[in-house]
Order: sequence, then C-alpha cells, then structure tokens
Amino acid sequence: CDVLGALPTSSDDLATLGGRMRVAPEGVNCTVSGSASAVRSIAAALSRFDPVAFESTEFKYVDGLPADRAFKDLRVLPVKELVHYGLGEGDAPLGRGGTHVDPREFHGALAEEETVVVDVRNHYEAALGRFDGQRRSGAAQVADGAVGAEYIDPLMRKSTDFPSWLAKPETAERLRGKKVLMYCTGGVRCERASAHLAAKMGDEVRGIYQLKGGVEAYFREFPDGGHFRGKN
Repeated sequence: CDVLGALPTSSDDLATLGGRMRVAPEGVNCTVSGSASAVRSIAAALSRFDPVAFESTEFKYVDGLPADRAFKDLRVLPVKELVHYGLGEGDAPLGRGGTHVDPREFHGALAEEETVVVDVRNHYEAALGRFDGQRRSGAAQVADGAVGAEYIDPLMRKSTDFPSWLAKPETAERLRGKKVLMYCTGGVRCERASAHLAAKMGDEVRGIYQLKGGVEAYFREFPDGGHFRGKN
C-alpha cells in the first residue's frame, strides 16, 4: 500500500503502532493504536497521500487507553467491501450513497413528517438503544399535529440481511414517498447500505440522508441523548 511510505519514520513511533487498516474500492477503514503522535501521524499521512479523498474524513481519537487495549501488530488488509453486504458494484455504486448530514441537522430531520429513520445496525444493538424519542403521541401530538420520523428496525442479524430486507414488498411500501434517514454506530455501515437503497429505490423516496459520524458523533453533540433512547 503506497500510503505506508508516508507513515512516521521515527523508530520510537513506529514501534508503538498496531491495528487493522482495511482497504476496499470504496475507501479505507482503520482502527489503529499507538502513541498519540504516531496515531496522528497516520492521519496526517493519509491526508498527504490523497488530499481530495481525505479532505472531509473525520478522524476519531481516543487518548489515554490502557496498554492492554493496544493492538500487537499493524496489518493492511485488502477486502472487497469494508462491511460485508455481499453486494456487487452495480448493486451499490460508489458515489451514490446518501447525503451526509451532521448531528444537529439529523436531529432536526427526526422531527419531520413523512420521514422514516432506518437503523443499519444489527438487531441486538437496536434492542439496547435507538432513535425513537422523536415520536410524539397523546397531548404532544394533538398540540401540533406532528408525530415525528417513524423508526424502522430491519431486524438484521448480520449486514448481509440488509439487501433481502430491502427487497421485500412491505419494505418498499414503508419507504416509498418518504424522506429516508439512516444511521449506524460510527457511519461506516451506512455507506454501502445507503448506496444500495439509492440503486434500488432512489427515484421512489424523497432523498436519502445518513448521520455523519454515526451515533458516536450524535452523542458528542447531544450529551443528554437527544432523540436517542437507551444505550449505544
């Protein structure tokens, strides 16, 4: 991988690096541990390697992790998909994914009518917490006549369940004519899922929007949880 040539050259820094760098035609997904300077050097190296591709990348840093949480080695892994959906290029064309919206904009969209919010995580994650706090009922609904975005859990055990869920006639009926919001934990799973939705139903919905940075970014913007109920 050419980007390795831009990695930090200090032997002390290199000795601390470990992790997994998954490289696919759609992009890269890296989880890396090491000294604070070494990890930030990798982010800088990627930005130098392809300034256009990494211009809007959100690099996430967690400082102060204990040593036993560090990776033992650093591996670059070529893969066909960053998240395995079992989809070919024609089923989820690169560049056709949903529009990225920041947590504040996503929060506002959750209160809109004729809107659905699709959980792209596995069902066991959805069972712990989800975006359904925007739904209004009783006196609150009567007051303004609005109920907020409908939450949809595809009940996936694994990501490869998403294409079969989307292919169901009842799924198309729930999404048709609606503004579609999508989210996952960190944003990665939404990339291919939103592209697949765009390929199959792009002309039948009122736009596809995905939460930039996922639930993790939303909690940084709304520490009290906002419209999210439960645990991430």
